[in-house]
Amino acid sequence: MYLRQVAIFVHTCILLTQGILGADQVTQARLVGGSSNGTGRLELLYNGQWVTVYGSYSSSYFNTNDAKVACRMLGYGNSGIAQSFSNAPVLFGQGTGSVLNHRFHCRGNETDLRQCGSSSWSVSTSTSHTYDVGITCEPTKVRLADGDTPQSGRVEVYFKGQWSSICDTGFDNTDARVICNMLGYKDTGIAKAFTGAHFGLGSGDIIMTSLDCKGTETDIKSCSPNWGHSTCNHRKDAGVNCDSTPIRLENGPTNSSGRVEIYHGGHWGTICGNYEFDQPDVTVICKMLGFNNPNAFGYKNAFYGEGTGNVIISNMKCDGSESDIAQCQSSTWSVSTSSGGCDHTTDVGVNCAGVTEIRLVDGTSEQSGRVEIYHNGHWGTLSDGYFDNHDLRVICRMLGYEYSSKSFFMKGAHYGSGIGEIIATRLQCNGDEDDIGQCSAEWWPQTTSQSHDHDVGVNCDGVIPIKLVGGNSSASGRVELYHNGLYGTICSRSFDRYDLTVVCRMLGFDSIPKNAYWYPAASYSQGLGEIVVSDLTCNGIENSLGQCGGRWPAYSSCDHSQDVFVNCNGAAEKIRLVNGASHYSGRVEIFHSGQWATICDDYFDRADAVVICRMLKFQNPEKAVAYKRAHFGRANDTIPIVATSLHCNGLETNLGQCNPSWNPSYCSHSQDISVDCCPNCQDPIVGRK
Repeated sequence: MYLRQVAIFVHTCILLTQGILGADQVTQARLVGGSSNGTGRLELLYNGQWVTVYGSYSSSYFNTNDAKVACRMLGYGNSGIAQSFSNAPVLFGQGTGSVLNHRFHCRGNETDLRQCGSSSWSVSTSTSHTYDVGITCEPTKVRLADGDTPQSGRVEVYFKGQWSSICDTGFDNTDARVICNMLGYKDTGIAKAFTGAHFGLGSGDIIMTSLDCKGTETDIKSCSPNWGHSTCNHRKDAGVNCDSTPIRLENGPTNSSGRVEIYHGGHWGTICGNYEFDQPDVTVICKMLGFNNPNAFGYKNAFYGEGTGNVIISNMKCDGSESDIAQCQSSTWSVSTSSGGCDHTTDVGVNCAGVTEIRLVDGTSEQSGRVEIYHNGHWGTLSDGYFDNHDLRVICRMLGYEYSSKSFFMKGAHYGSGIGEIIATRLQCNGDEDDIGQCSAEWWPQTTSQSHDHDVGVNCDGVIPIKLVGGNSSASGRVELYHNGLYGTICSRSFDRYDLTVVCRMLGFDSIPKNAYWYPAASYSQGLGEIVVSDLTCNGIENSLGQCGGRWPAYSSCDHSQDVFVNCNGAAEKIRLVNGASHYSGRVEIFHSGQWATICDDYFDRADAVVICRMLKFQNPEKAVAYKRAHFGRANDTIPIVATSLHCNGLETNLGQCNPSWNPSYCSHSQDISVDCCPNCQDPIVGRK
């Protein structure tokens, strides 16, 4: 009030001074039709009558500098917020009487409009009052209504005795920044514009639209708005948030994880994950919650359960640099139970600590077992869809175990079927993640159609307890693997030398001789219980059978007559020739499973005969002749046929190296093989020197 009195006093002095100079130089001004002394239609006292000022819709007649001078004349000093209205008649009503039609060209530092320009003033009674000038010399009164916090809400300006909302046409974050600064919220770092009556519908007239702020203005009047009764309705009311969005996590196992909820419209609501919800969005949410963790990750589809109330945000799109989700440019905000095709089945959640709690169950060692994930207060499982070594690497790392060339995983509930929820499936890690939560996957409740028959298991140290049973040395015997708390056997179906190599390596035989061999266990050495695996497809370089393809558990057609028996030291089989024309020739018999037996002639050829003659220590075994069809007579029917299809290449020292097929069921003794190891030799005559 004191400053106002001083300004009026100075102005009076100026008028008196001008009066000394001449009465025609004294100018009086007033504002008419406004909501206060500082806003309204500008009128000047000219030759004893009050006249309006012509302004047109362009600034060439009356601009901001002219308004500054008029405000100074009115006692508002150098306020810096003087602004002219291009449509004053709409706002303040049309004047009457004469109109001053004059271009002032003020510089803005004059003390009287008379000092602006060199031409004399003239008035007209014929000029229309359609373009009467209106000005304001005082700051715009602005407030926020119906917000979630005192620093957010619908933007309302005080004009002509009432609070009016602003139309959201062209309204953006730059305009919001000016409004927040006007309200004194300059240090929050948040200035988010909202459109579409985000904070509810206002009432009364909408008299301001199309703000075009640069962000540095001190008053929205300086942002070239359109003033007047807008065609906007209150469904387009603009709003701002000058403060952090209220946010919380619900239903998570820790204070750093859970369903994301934000406070808006007087209630807590959720965020939709039906659209892209990715790492930058998670980063911003966790940052708001006080967790600045690059390993944080998020979930879609109500992983932490469905929320209630409204779905507040859909189509969230942050770049990660924001300090509040309100600053994420592409977020669509609404207050509804179904927003943009979203419902609570798509509610998002975050894990700001970046840690999924997992464990291994029912394994053969501390580092092996069925993978289980803690969720919703219970342990659930991981389904084996798409599971590979990249996923295995991440899980072993999470558990604190080293992933190595021995590590392997098992599908098909190898370590038993779990119970409860299947928490994740189709895990697709790239291998360098710190947690499976950072990997692409389908997470509960999308996994409800999966079966525990597909629970995945891992073995980080690659150890499968293995032993040999029933052999005559530490290097021979029936192969048994530890599984499901007991030892079981291997079915010889499709078993070959590559599989033998891996078995012997597991047993500790690093230097496996070429004459190592295998065969199906004899009746007296057959195993009991589970047949653990069949149809192994090792390539011979693996460290463990767990790294080989195969059927786990074995095909139901396998029985214990097909149990694999190995000899990793490769002791030569006992063989003999029977019923030949000389000791160089005869039917081939092999000592197998405690008795002599014959070999079937399927695919039998000279290379096989060469190996047999070499085993019998004959000189020049390469001269051997192979015979089929029981050339030297059929064996007695009490003698078994134990092998066929030798497939030797002629260099072997043991028939086990020839990968024969064991225990053929379709052969008869009419197919017994025979050899002649020296076709041109004769037995020496007894007594001849």
